[in-house]
Amino acid sequence: MVPKKRTILMVTLLLAMFMVACGGAGEDLENDEALENGEQTEAVQETGEPVAMVNGEAIDRGLFQRQLERSIAVNEQQGMVMEGEEGDAMKEQLKEQLIEQLVQQEVIFQEAMDQGIEVTEDDVKAELDMVKEQFETEEQFLDALEVNQFTEDEFKDMLTVELTVDTFLDHNSTDVSVEESELREYYDLHEQQYQAQMEAMEAEGQELSEEEMAMMELPPYEEMKEQLREQLIMEKQQEEQTALINELMENSEIEIML
Repeated sequence: MVPKKRTILMVTLLLAMFMVACGGAGEDLENDEALENGEQTEAVQETGEPVAMVNGEAIDRGLFQRQLERSIAVNEQQGMVMEGEEGDAMKEQLKEQLIEQLVQQEVIFQEAMDQGIEVTEDDVKAELDMVKEQFETEEQFLDALEVNQFTEDEFKDMLTVELTVDTFLDHNSTDVSVEESELREYYDLHEQQYQAQMEAMEAEGQELSEEEMAMMELPPYEEMKEQLREQLIMEKQQEEQTALINELMENSEIEIML
């Protein structure tokens, strides 16, 4: 079964599309600055020059530019400053994050193909239907695709890659167990952090009501035990996946051409 996870790329993309559906990002993407970026995108696509090479496979510069424009639009909608020196620095940071994500995705996808991991058309259709359900009408979904410079086939291709990557990571994960001693240590750490926070607030002269104190109070160990277990398992799985991805990256030939 395909795991229902989301990479940062897909979260950003879906957020941008949903904001279009709500009438938010759509307006920003169609303003003068977005149109100017769109013209730049078309220009770089015509050159055919990739933004990176991964084991001989190209990452399309046009794809990178469109993803970047969406990320910028989402950040603007969230109130981030994207103009002036601060904005330029943020855009450079987004560029670096995006190229790293695209390269990692390509590396994992290639390894998944080598291992014979594939997702079915039914998997992709089910995922596409879930995305469409976030929109009131089919027309609204298609409008969001158009504003984000996607055809439906291109979007399905992206979903295919995303699902393949998630399936690969799921297939290459081991069963993670957590010992009682680890849970107790994890709880003790949270308790120390809580005490430090209380002491800092007291030193600053902050006074909390009984209701606020009750909300901030750390529940007893037995009440938090299963929640802590889930958190620890997730952290261990993430560490495992990070180690696997780093190994794949180290064994890959990667050239960045920003």
